[in-house]
Amino acid sequence: MRWLPGTLVILLGAVALAAACARPPAFASFTSEKQKFSIAYPRGWEIVTVADDARVWFLPSSAGGTPQSAAEFLLVLTDAQPGPLSDDEARQLGLNLLPIHGVSGFRRFKEEQGAVWHRFEVTGTSRGREWASVGLLVTGRQAFHYVVCAKPLDRWRDGQKQCDEILKAFRPGPLS
Repeated sequence: MRWLPGTLVILLGAVALAAACARPPAFASFTSEKQKFSIAYPRGWEIVTVADDARVWFLPSSAGGTPQSAAEFLLVLTDAQPGPLSDDEARQLGLNLLPIHGVSGFRRFKEEQGAVWHRFEVTGTSRGREWASVGLLVTGRQAFHYVVCAKPLDRWRDGQKQCDEILKAFRPGPLS
């Protein structure tokens, strides 16, 4: 009977480990047939689309479905604009689509299937609430996707990892 407490501790540890490994995925997947993209977003977030608008917002449920005041959000904007854009045109476009007040990087990093990919890191504000973000601007011959993942500035250090995962999962449809 001496081995019973030790065995019980090992058994409970194995059960706890199995339960931790059985967590549901942290992300859900969204595909827009209309705007031709797919992206991962945090499970439990709301999807907010506006009729006749090319923007799809993903917001924590605590944001109450109001993207204009959110400091934590995921945005995908799709627009029919001839391209691909030069690096200067892409930078100008990318920095004028949201209330951005700081830029720590904007660079071209990939060309793939007729699309040019730019990655950027910016800060901005939504009704006085500061946020930091990473994003993508993917331009093709007939359209572009603008993807921004933002977190409140005071939570950016931890939030950037999640945003990086989201951007890695972004898949544009044909832009030509």
